[in-house]
Amino acid sequence: MENSSRKIWEQPWGYAEGFLVAIGICLAGIILQLSTGKIEPALFASPLNSIVGALFMIGLLAVHFSAGKVSIVRWLAGAYATIPALVVLLTLSVILGLAPQFPQGTAEEQLPQNILSRLGWYQMTTSWPFVMVCFYLLTILGLTTLKRTAKKQRWRDIGFYLNHLGLFLALLGGILGSADLERVTMSVKEGTVEWRSNNNKGEIKELPLAIQLDSFLIAVYAPKLVIIVNESGKMLPATRPESYMFEGVGKTTLLAGYTVEIIEYLAHTAVFKDSTFTNVVPMMMEGATTAIKVKVSKPGLSQTAEGWISNGSYLFPHSVLQIDDATSVAMLQQEVRKYSSHVTVYTEEGANKQAVIEVNKPLSVEDWMIYQYSYDDAKGKYSDTSLFELVRDPWLKVVYTGIFMLLAGALFLFIAGPKKRIS
Repeated sequence: MENSSRKIWEQPWGYAEGFLVAIGICLAGIILQLSTGKIEPALFASPLNSIVGALFMIGLLAVHFSAGKVSIVRWLAGAYATIPALVVLLTLSVILGLAPQFPQGTAEEQLPQNILSRLGWYQMTTSWPFVMVCFYLLTILGLTTLKRTAKKQRWRDIGFYLNHLGLFLALLGGILGSADLERVTMSVKEGTVEWRSNNNKGEIKELPLAIQLDSFLIAVYAPKLVIIVNESGKMLPATRPESYMFEGVGKTTLLAGYTVEIIEYLAHTAVFKDSTFTNVVPMMMEGATTAIKVKVSKPGLSQTAEGWISNGSYLFPHSVLQIDDATSVAMLQQEVRKYSSHVTVYTEEGANKQAVIEVNKPLSVEDWMIYQYSYDDAKGKYSDTSLFELVRDPWLKVVYTGIFMLLAGALFLFIAGPKKRIS
């Protein structure tokens, strides 16, 4: 228990000094951030980040073996330094979660112009305060782990080493690996092979792999019908807009106070219209639109409205059916349910790999992860172009190793149970 009469900075140090040191390191980082700007990860790309990591670990070993019994070093390897450091890092992590984070390479003028931007909190992981506090915690973790090696080893220490070394590897790999992280996008048209990509600055970068888009498939939901205001195009009712998803010909629904009957449905049509006439022709062709013939009635209307509506496409404009001077019935654009790319990936070594890439179903090829990113929005469901995001993170294995060690350590401590005390 700490002596309440002990003066600040008087040995042995306690939690007060721990918080002062942790907050001081954070403030020093803020001063660096305000004076020099954020850290540029590209300046620490391989092999410099590997050298920094090696020197850092050599430094920890040197401090442990040459000054392991010095009071400050012993304090750093204890709870009085660890808990305040974790509290400060957790505080920065909460800010990271609350403040919107922008990708690395985002121009300064594209960031919100306020104090959070100057502090680097819109790109927290490359800000001086975050990196300095992380390295401070890594120093504590390293010295704590080395300090335990000097004691008599027991089988229960396995959990300690797994947890501490796992967190050390995950944190160190995440910090150093950010300099080698590559994130690019590639647009590939159906039936073509592409190896050129674009980074976040719009620069073209040739990759050591190529993607051939064999086919691109999009599945959509059934169309939805809505009642809109002619003048503004807003859906009704204004307080809580209603929509009806098409279920089949002959169905009737009540929509925003109007009775809508489905008379006919054509999945693929060409729509030709002028100011007074709309002609709907069934046609299987790229760019064809969906059309539904409806009959709309409402108590008080002098006559029912009957005609075709369509959601349009990149070739044909959408069509609405006017009910009266104030309202019309319209069809919303069909929402995409699923889209997938059937690809063949070629590498410089001559290997090739066929796969289907979907949202949340990426493809791993060598050091690259290939994600389904988007498609040609202008063509909608007729898109023949797929947009991929390719991410390369050579340090990801180090981070994953640390995470798996943390999980193994937690499982070990759960199985081993609490340490039994001898009465």
